[in-house]
Amino acid sequence: MPAVLVGALGLAGLMTTTAAAGPAARPAPASPTIATAQEIARAYWGTDACGGAVTVRWARQAADINALSTWTSPSSDPYGDPADNRDCTITLNPAATFDWPKLCTVLVHEFGHLSGHDHDRRAGRLMSELYTAPLAQCVAAKARRAAA
Repeated sequence: MPAVLVGALGLAGLMTTTAAAGPAARPAPASPTIATAQEIARAYWGTDACGGAVTVRWARQAADINALSTWTSPSSDPYGDPADNRDCTITLNPAATFDWPKLCTVLVHEFGHLSGHDHDRRAGRLMSELYTAPLAQCVAAKARRAAA
């Protein structure tokens, strides 16, 4: 029987963001905004997680969770053979406050789980359990988008 696995990214205690949460700040799962973050994730991890079959959705979660990734794997090691991951979903928390760099970074983090990466115990890393700072590639993409 395949194992159902979960990865999550929580909030850091001193994190600040500038955008307000709400429908206007919540891009649709099939939007160009989400697609850009997925492209950054593919480039960062060097793979297309779950063979490209990843569902992104919004659903309320615990207040301290930005997002949650879930997948099934035939492996007993949840991160051991990511090429066999199936039923891959990233659920973003609409109660969390996102600006572009944070949304992008959170998605890249969750794609990391789907690509076989567990949490990093070192604070401040992309795969740390808590979000503390945006990924440089996400900040650069924001600058490119603003210049366009």
